[in-house]
Amino acid sequence: MKTDIKHLAAIAATAIWADGEYDEAEKIALEEIAEAFELDVEQFTAAVEAALAEVKAMDEEQVNAYILDHSAEIDDDEAVLAYEAALQIVLVDGVLGAAEVANLLSIASALGLDDEQAVLLLADMVKQESDLTVEL
Repeated sequence: MKTDIKHLAAIAATAIWADGEYDEAEKIALEEIAEAFELDVEQFTAAVEAALAEVKAMDEEQVNAYILDHSAEIDDDEAVLAYEAALQIVLVDGVLGAAEVANLLSIASALGLDDEQAVLLLADMVKQESDLTVEL
């Protein structure tokens, strides 16, 4: 992985922040993401939890700035993978809400993905989640 772990952790933390809950399913998703990126699971989880502590103290505007700052440090070749990691975190609890979608689109934009690509990647993951509840 070319991207520093703290920047991927920041993206993951903002995905967790979107629904305000850090649950067991998200912890398992973090393990899977760490393994996919060939990162040490404990180190990645600790970095995400440290970033989450930072994000929890922020308002929405500050979180958006945080996303922009850290997304700028994600290697261009890993931007789609970082976005897919955020998608996995958001969808793992089986509920997709408007605030989460807004957050995902902010992450995608900050990573340099256009809205069409972001929505198609989201739609592709959603169709794989048979028990997903969409909250409008």
